[in-house]
Amino acid sequence: MFAPPEYLMKTSLSLLAALILGVSPAHAIDERYKPYGPRPELAGRVEVRGNPAPGNLLILWGESFRAQQPGAVMAGGNGGLRIRAAIEALAILVHKGNPLTCVTLDQLKALYTPGAVWGAAGAEWSFAAVPVAHLVRKDGFGEAAFFRDAVLQGASLPDAPVQFRRASHLLKALAASPGGVAFLPAGYRGDGAKALQLSNDSACAAPTQTNASRAEYPLSRFVWLEGKAEGATLAFFDYVLSADGQRDAVIAGHFMLPYVFGAEERLKLGLD
Repeated sequence: MFAPPEYLMKTSLSLLAALILGVSPAHAIDERYKPYGPRPELAGRVEVRGNPAPGNLLILWGESFRAQQPGAVMAGGNGGLRIRAAIEALAILVHKGNPLTCVTLDQLKALYTPGAVWGAAGAEWSFAAVPVAHLVRKDGFGEAAFFRDAVLQGASLPDAPVQFRRASHLLKALAASPGGVAFLPAGYRGDGAKALQLSNDSACAAPTQTNASRAEYPLSRFVWLEGKAEGATLAFFDYVLSADGQRDAVIAGHFMLPYVFGAEERLKLGLD
């Protein structure tokens, strides 16, 4: 449901964009997605919850929708029709000088134990003894819970000496930390960092739109929304499954929902 941390609840749309922008590349939106058409006089409660959905994207969708439909009120939901809305993928980012190119999920888990060194992930020679420096963004965006569930099987993250509010600040610190490792939405990149490929008993896969869409990248999943397909909630779904809503997903560092899935969801909702 919509339950952002307090500092996000107090953040305006422009400030929220500044918080998450600046490090996300310009992924093109499938031109078959049409712009959202505002509905004059629309008012009412948008009762939607994410299951699962990253917090920053839920807030951005909500604020962007209300900018076009000021009579709508965002509220938590209690379930209903469940639709795919975007794709969330986590990139494992390291210093650009890190000699590794691919790690398994087991090796990645080993890197996130207290006192780990890079030899735990297969690094050799002098780099094997380099301590792992864990760089973490402040919780509340959703990726920490995803990472804990998918990689650590629910275990806690190691204590990090500094937590970063902005992804851009984390990436800057990573560029200055040869032993650093971090996870962020896959749309985020920095000049001094690189994304590792991941393997889960299969071939190594990079965190790309194609690999995430085909479920070939292990740390990827659909963003799901639940709500009743009526009134202001239906209009919100229409926004999310429009070019505007999918652009928001890219701004937040995630991948757009492939149009073939978007068309299926719009048909399910009776929007087309």
